[in-house]
Amino acid sequence: MKLSFFNKPELSAAAGVPFLPVFVGGPPRSGTTILHAMICSSDKTNGYINECSYFTAFMHPLQIGLNTFQAHTRHYFDSREALIRNHACILDVELGKIWKRTGKPEILALKDPMLTPWFPLLGETLPHAKFVVSVRDPRATISSRIEVTQREQPGVVVTDQQIQAFSQEYVHMYGMIANARPMLSERLCLVNYRDVASGKALEQLTAFGLGNLDSQRIWAEPISNPHEYADDAWSTQLLGQQPSTASVERFREHLSPAAEQLIMDMCGPIARELGAI
Repeated sequence: MKLSFFNKPELSAAAGVPFLPVFVGGPPRSGTTILHAMICSSDKTNGYINECSYFTAFMHPLQIGLNTFQAHTRHYFDSREALIRNHACILDVELGKIWKRTGKPEILALKDPMLTPWFPLLGETLPHAKFVVSVRDPRATISSRIEVTQREQPGVVVTDQQIQAFSQEYVHMYGMIANARPMLSERLCLVNYRDVASGKALEQLTAFGLGNLDSQRIWAEPISNPHEYADDAWSTQLLGQQPSTASVERFREHLSPAAEQLIMDMCGPIARELGAI
């Protein structure tokens, strides 16, 4: 008797199951949480849920297989495309499980800033998926990273080297998105954090096909309790609250002119290309 160790896979829309995967990204502290919560106010999506870091980890073996294709992986798959098709099935099965877990929404909306650099490869692997990226002024993004560091290590002085590291992360993540714009095309939606904070992004997200978003439903029916990690260094006072413009210009209170110049020298070009400033 043949044993089956797996349930019938629940595949995504391209394979006949009616749900659209939507991935929300952007560098850490770029506003991905409130953007995701806003998307999850739609009548078509799951409730807000914490980072899909478990799913993100599935991208690493695919990248390894592609990086070592000539040396190793070609002995296991006929072509690079065959490897990607095989991995697409794995990702679809995992998404199907998450879809069932979150109540079988029409749109499965997931978020993880650390998945952002993988969006180009994920977009190639899952051609039916959509991507929403929060684009935020680098000064505000990195100023927020500095605040997190200081909450984690009270009294620490953040050095220029750390600011450079935060800036490099910003450039890398947004650079990957900028390079992928032609490939992702209409499947990619760039949302300015200022519009998220002011609530103007609701129309843009609705036009992107994410259903009827309702500002009164933001945080209304979350899967993950937004207040559960209130004491975490990465949490902010705005978590679980309505969108607010309070943090849009707050960096001016925290960054020295020298730090601001350093950030703009490194991040200004990519920020301008994506419309963050």
